[in-house]
This record gives sequence, structure tokens and C-alpha cells, in this order.
Amino acid sequence: MILVYCNHKSNRLTYTLNVIFKYILKIEYCIVDIDTFNQSTNQTKLNYSSLQLKNCISIRPHSLLFETSIEPQQIAINWIDNIPYFFKTSDNSSFKYDILASSFFMVSRYEEYLPTNLDIHNRFKAEDSIAFKNNFLEIPVVNLWVLELKKEILKKQPNFIFPKLKYKFMNTIDIDVAYAYKGKGFIRHLGGTLKAILTLNTGEIKHKFNYFIKNQKDPYNTYDTLDRLQELYNTKNIYFFHLGNYTKFDKSLSFKSKELKYLTKKIARKNKIGIHPSYASNYFTKKIQLEISRLQKIVNKKVVNSRQHYLKLEFPTTYEQLIACNIKHDFTMGFASTIGFRAGLSTTYPFFNILKNKERELLITPFQIMDGTLNQYLNLSPTEAIEKIKAIVEVTKKVNGTFVSLWHNSSLCERDEWKEWTIVYEKLLQIARDN
Repeated sequence: MILVYCNHKSNRLTYTLNVIFKYILKIEYCIVDIDTFNQSTNQTKLNYSSLQLKNCISIRPHSLLFETSIEPQQIAINWIDNIPYFFKTSDNSSFKYDILASSFFMVSRYEEYLPTNLDIHNRFKAEDSIAFKNNFLEIPVVNLWVLELKKEILKKQPNFIFPKLKYKFMNTIDIDVAYAYKGKGFIRHLGGTLKAILTLNTGEIKHKFNYFIKNQKDPYNTYDTLDRLQELYNTKNIYFFHLGNYTKFDKSLSFKSKELKYLTKKIARKNKIGIHPSYASNYFTKKIQLEISRLQKIVNKKVVNSRQHYLKLEFPTTYEQLIACNIKHDFTMGFASTIGFRAGLSTTYPFFNILKNKERELLITPFQIMDGTLNQYLNLSPTEAIEKIKAIVEVTKKVNGTFVSLWHNSSLCERDEWKEWTIVYEKLLQIARDN
């Protein structure tokens, strides 16, 4: 048990302590008054105040955790032992920097509540984040700060028992489009063929010829490969299904398609699943519930996991919409344009709505690497992509975090820009597996 003293409580502070102690270190804490704090001699104590108190770890507070507004923050990054710090508050405390306020800033995604220029899909740009601008996006800074706190605790109480934390790997797969051709109606096939001819897309014309005339396998039908590699490397996969209506950015098969229904049921029998809310659902909340109900009807069980299509994430609107639809666990926390730790964290943690000033009943599991990021945004070769994967997995293992990958069935098609990328996926499973 960690005893915490502060000048006064706040929801932001309580939330931050929950993330640090309950979710990352997995130990209990208690906020106590000054008398209890001073009288406790055999307890590990954290003083989060401006008072000079003895026999405790001291962090002088920044104002952030006691504010209720959302304001631009003056942030100056200083590097100590290859770890970035900000919100300097003292030269005399155990920590010169308020790692509690810094952690809140990162995990709450405080900066994403502030006005900013969004990308073409109305998403917060990774390039506008403090982490990207200061070259620590590929570092799980919150985990590292917490490990430094753990070291201080053990200095004060060498016999303090922490639960042993273990690195974990979570493999997630988005099914944006279940099949390239199979299960699509005549009108969509005709439209696609005419488009390929008019744009002189000889590659697509060839692929259609191979499927329809030569009776070759649908190129997006990579599920046997996914199953084989899952069994070979003993991974636990989570699949997210897109069941929205057809729109400009939603190209999935019809939810009525017997091919899609059969595939969904088959995958759901041995894997965790979740909904992949459509692009259009971001503007019409009722669509999320409709798409969830479609998936629940197909698999005949409750759906509580989710990841946004196109990683469309607006704070706090998106998460509040999911909560309203009884989603309990979201996996959207990551950037499309680059890899790394969007929330500075490689641990599952709860969502905090800064506007409501309240911790909410929704868990967030961040991901670090997406196939499309490596290939299409960063334009990496398969060899370069594997090296990037190794680096992120290594730093995640060092903090005993959870490495989460995001892949698509279509990325294993071995055609066009995805040639030789199945080996990247297999190498990822080799590198990232728990043992």
C-alpha cells in the first residue's frame, strides 16, 4: 500500500494515481490526511504537495492536476538518462519534474482537446504531437516515468513487494474488406471492372481475370495463412469486423452477404472479436449501434470490443459514443501516419473525459505498429519494416508492456504494393511473441 498526501484531491489526480498504481504497477494506494501521513512510519509514502515532509518520496505539483479548464501548456523537454521529462517544478524534491502531471497530459491526450489543424480525415496529426516534435513518440515515456517512481519506492522500502509484471503480445486484425471479389454483387463487380478499364489499371484487370476466368483464390482470402501462423506461433488474435453500409470510405461486403456471415462466425468461434465502426458512423451515432447489433446477431453474443475504421478518433466524442453503445474496450489509440506510443503508454488503461472531468468506464489498449503505416505512410521496404518492428518490440519488452500490432487480411494478399509482406507479418509474430 502506498500512502499519498496532497493539498487537496481532484478527479484528475485520482485518475492519474489509478493509472500509475492500479493499472501499471498493479498495487494499491490510499490518499490520506496530513496527520495520518506523518504518523505512519512503516508505510511507503508519496508527498504530492509543496510541503517539506520527511521520510517520503516528494513530487512538487504542477498546477495541471488541480485545474478544470483546458489550456495550452508551456512544455520544455529535458532529457535525463535518455528519458524525456517536462513540467519541472523543483530542484529539491525526489523528482525535479512532476511525473504525475506529465503522465496525465500524455494518457488523457490533453493536447488533442486543444484546437489544431486536422488531416484530411479530420484526425489529430501525429506530427503535431509533443512526442513527435520532441522525438520521443517511439518511447513509452509514461511506463519509464513509473519505473523511475518504482525505483524510488524501493530505495525507501527495499522490501516493498511489487507484483511481477510480464511483457505481453496482442495481435489484432482489422477486416475492412473481407474479400476483394467474392461475395460482392454484380453491380459492384461491373462498376469496378469499368473503372479499371477507364483508368487503364492493367494490374486490377489481370487480378479480376485470374479470379473470374482462371478461378484463382480471392486475393484477400488470406484467412488460412492467418490461422496457420496463429497456430505456429501460438498467438491470440482479435479480429475487428466492418459491417457498415457502402460509402466512399466504407468498402466492406454487405452485412447481408452469406460469405461474410460465414467467415465472421468461423473466426468468432476461436478468436476474440470486435466491431470496426464505419467511417460514416463518426457522424451518425446511431450507425454504431446498428453495426454492433448486426455483428451481435451474426455471432449470437455480446460485442464489447471496438476499433475505429480509419482510426478516426475525436476527443472526447468518439469514446463517449462508444460508451453510449455499451462498448467496454477500445483499441484505436495509435497513429496512422507513424508508429509509436500515442499516449506514451504500452499498458491498458481507462479513458478520462477532460470535459466532464471524470474517469469513464471504457478501457483503452494502445497499439504501436500498423501495416499500412510501415508500407504506405513511411514507404519502408519489408526489411526496413522488420527492423522498425524489432525496435518497438524491444522497448516495449524493457518496460514489461503490451505490444499490440494492427494488421489487415488484405495486407497478406501478396500483390501490388503488398508483395513480400507476408514474411513481414510472420517475422512480427516471431519477434513479438511472449516467450
